[in-house]
Amino acid sequence: MALGLFIMFIGLIFLVFVALFITGIVFIVIGAENKKRGGKGTKRIIGIVMVAIPLFLIACIAGRNILNNIRIKCVADEWRYKPFMSRSTVAGASDMVRELFEYVNDEDEDMLYREFAKNVRDDRHFDDKVDDFFDEIDDLKIDLDPDDFLTDYGKNVHLDVSDSHVEGYIYSAKIDGETYYCYLRVCSGHFGKKDDVGLQQFIICTEDKVDELYKIIDDGDDDIYLEVL
Repeated sequence: MALGLFIMFIGLIFLVFVALFITGIVFIVIGAENKKRGGKGTKRIIGIVMVAIPLFLIACIAGRNILNNIRIKCVADEWRYKPFMSRSTVAGASDMVRELFEYVNDEDEDMLYREFAKNVRDDRHFDDKVDDFFDEIDDLKIDLDPDDFLTDYGKNVHLDVSDSHVEGYIYSAKIDGETYYCYLRVCSGHFGKKDDVGLQQFIICTEDKVDELYKIIDDGDDDIYLEVL
């Protein structure tokens, strides 16, 4: 629905730009002819302004688009800076799983940090949580391969939230004879709450801790946002 309205809005803007541009060209031609005949050429000036307006706005839009493309480094950035042209929540969450495990394997704390929503990163314990998370992953002493988890789009977990852009997904993988679970809670869009966009929870656990994971999800415990159970 939102995408359809956005496309209609863009189409309307485009028609306005075209109408201004064509009308401006007509005014420039008429104004130039009037000036040749000794007139003031006022229409020519008006025409130049009318042509300049859509060209200036197009340049601004193109510049903003280029800037946004430069700023996009991960799935969460797509949702932040190109909300109407980014991947869906389902596909985006799966791609985010791949990115997150790559960051874990590369010990890239900066990119893991970037995936999280700003309202999570603002927590005063966040930096310590990230450090602890990498230590806990090392303690597992296993290789977490995203391909093992991404055999499907994950299990969608019903969340009691009013924002339809917030979704939870659980992925599982059998590694060295034991089942591991990976849970993501993501926000792919916002209604005036841009700080919510991005990863909100990333939890990894073993089979014996899965009940604890579901309790965290059911309780809506936002304080546990990055954890190895």
